[in-house]
Amino acid sequence: MKEKEKLVLIGGGGHCKSVLDVVTRSDDFSEIVITDHSLPVGTMIFGCHVVGNDEVLPKLFADGFKNAFITIGSIQSTDKRRDMFSRAKKTGFRFPVVIDPGAAVARTALIAPGVFIGKNAVVNADAVIEKMAIINTGAVIEHDCKVGEFTHIAVGAVVCGGVDIGKDVFVGANATVIQGVRIGMKSVIGAGSVVLDDVPQNLEVVGVPAKVIKRI
Repeated sequence: MKEKEKLVLIGGGGHCKSVLDVVTRSDDFSEIVITDHSLPVGTMIFGCHVVGNDEVLPKLFADGFKNAFITIGSIQSTDKRRDMFSRAKKTGFRFPVVIDPGAAVARTALIAPGVFIGKNAVVNADAVIEKMAIINTGAVIEHDCKVGEFTHIAVGAVVCGGVDIGKDVFVGANATVIQGVRIGMKSVIGAGSVVLDDVPQNLEVVGVPAKVIKRI
């Protein structure tokens, strides 16, 4: 029988609770702890202790915590998630994939390390989800889509077949991206928007159909 490993979650906010609900119900980890800058040491979240801020990561690694998961969410900017990923990676941590058992993930989908796939999400055939992306509750990633690293597909968003989404993109809640569209890196799709045409990088688009409102 494979020995269970230890896991540290980096960030103790709302996204942490979503991830904790998955990992504490699995049988994959023998011990789970949390680091956070704003919560006092000893704070309990779903039975797991806050043990300090990111300064304790090297000690945790030395103490046998070889797996880390970034539980800082991202709305528009991914800077904090990227910074903590870089620090944890330099320390030597591995980054597991966390998939809620209620999600439907095709066997031909490719899921990179550090990805979170939430409740009732769908990732269909031959989709590619790159490292550290978030596919949140009820989001749909259809066949042959590519979702870039650190991109966040928010609650209830629908990404139709063959869409290519760059890195560090934010697709807002209940937005729809029609088939074959390309979205450039670091762009933001407003909640409820319907994207009918390609979106170049570093733009925020909003509306039905989505229109550019500003350069980011």
